[in-house]
Amino acid sequence: MGVSLPAIPATATTVAAVAVAAPLPTAPCGSGGVTAGDTALAATLNGRLTMKMRGYLDGYRVSCARTVIAAVRARGLPREAAVVAITTAIVETGVRNINREVDHDSLGVFQQRATWGSAAQRLDVTWATGAFLDKMLRKYPDGSWRTAVVGDVCQRVQVSKYPERYQPQAADGQMVVSALWPTGGVTREQVIARAKTWKPATAQRIPYSQTKTNGGYRADGSGYVSMTLGLAKPGPITTALATGTHTRPIKMTELLQGDLVIDPVGGNTARQVVIFDRWADAGRTSYWAYQQRSGYGTDHRVVKHGLSPGTDFTAYRPLAFR
Repeated sequence: MGVSLPAIPATATTVAAVAVAAPLPTAPCGSGGVTAGDTALAATLNGRLTMKMRGYLDGYRVSCARTVIAAVRARGLPREAAVVAITTAIVETGVRNINREVDHDSLGVFQQRATWGSAAQRLDVTWATGAFLDKMLRKYPDGSWRTAVVGDVCQRVQVSKYPERYQPQAADGQMVVSALWPTGGVTREQVIARAKTWKPATAQRIPYSQTKTNGGYRADGSGYVSMTLGLAKPGPITTALATGTHTRPIKMTELLQGDLVIDPVGGNTARQVVIFDRWADAGRTSYWAYQQRSGYGTDHRVVKHGLSPGTDFTAYRPLAFR
């Protein structure tokens, strides 16, 4: 695995030489193609990168990086996971979706072998990134990858013959991710910290109300969630939170801290929304959640919403996460 760029300095002359060399065939990285913004960002980053990609970045490679990063964000993983993925892509292909088997049967932006999936899957950058992340999470359970050296994580996923190549590219990987990762929105940690400001499960908790507000947000379930996500005051109602404007559906098994579990069905007294905190048991039969609960107020308790067949509760991932 690993399709290398020429090991030569990135001068104007050598870049021109690379440009006239026969390029490896590539497939598009995303449905949106290469944008003017991708090309402009490439020009900016080319003078900042310090290692393999310096002078070689173009709009196409940025479009590939953008697609990889979007797949990481869709999984709800932090930007550090994107740094691992982009660093790997830099080493393996120079961040290109190579669609010809030039290294055994390897294909795609990560040069994944046929054992990873079909050719069509490996050339689907979103699928390929998901497969890469799946293996990373298996190799590093309980988030242990976050404290490991970036190059070591890349190598453990890729199992390359040249493990020493990854870590030198990590700083450039971080630079590319920083340029493409959205700066707005909230983090999962911020959502939980804000949830605690309403003093859940204490005598100082905020009483439940669909008409009164606290800090400008309705003191009901959707108002509470809107506050934690930093949405416009007084906050969209529960049915709106369950739409593509604010969230996207996920599986209950994919829940991470700060995700939502919503029942958008029925009248305003029947609908509910809770903030997932953590699983309460190893079997994942219940979980801790924050909620503005009718008849009580702000609560932090163990619930089973969405875990039984036939329930109207569905797991959702807020789009506000950065």
